[in-house]
Amino acid sequence: MRVVLDYGGVLVDQKAEREYAHLLGVSPGREPYPGWLAYYLFRAGFLNSEEQYVELLSTLTGATEEQCLEYVDRTWLDPHFPEEYGEILHELASRHSLVLFSNMAKPWVETVLRRHGVREAFDSLFVSSELERPKPHPRGYHLCTEGVDGDIVMVSDEFNEDLLMARCFGMTTIWVENDEEDPYQEPDYTIDSLASLGSVLEEIQRNQ
Repeated sequence: MRVVLDYGGVLVDQKAEREYAHLLGVSPGREPYPGWLAYYLFRAGFLNSEEQYVELLSTLTGATEEQCLEYVDRTWLDPHFPEEYGEILHELASRHSLVLFSNMAKPWVETVLRRHGVREAFDSLFVSSELERPKPHPRGYHLCTEGVDGDIVMVSDEFNEDLLMARCFGMTTIWVENDEEDPYQEPDYTIDSLASLGSVLEEIQRNQ
């Protein structure tokens, strides 16, 4: 079975950027927030590298390159990654084909996965900064399903943004329940965290 996993909210919990606004010398209440502007352009593929992101962030804030790099290290490169998830991902990878599909900057995703020793658990990474189209644009979904002969499931904490389109591509939807979203439709399955995914995948296979 192919298992398509979202990044933020499923594998990691990102830190709130504005908590580190002081590293850039700007107010966390500044609107539009310069960190978000630079990140949005990077994740959407308008910027092609971390160097371009840092250059833009420095221009927007007046912070030095060193300050911007520290900001990246403290936010995007240091999300909360539960220690037990490493073992879980390797166990899942021994039974299924894992694919990561995220609205993110690919260099940061790869760095975090390598730091936690799980990059090799994924057969492919489909990330918006490289695709140049964020979810729910169908480009990434097509790549996730291309050439797959068998069942495909997608796991995300965002049903309305991620899983509705996955359903259009025939994927089984598994929603990581949270208090921030009210799904417009009923997910096929609901879990509380990645730790519950293995048993749900076994149930899906039993029902095939």
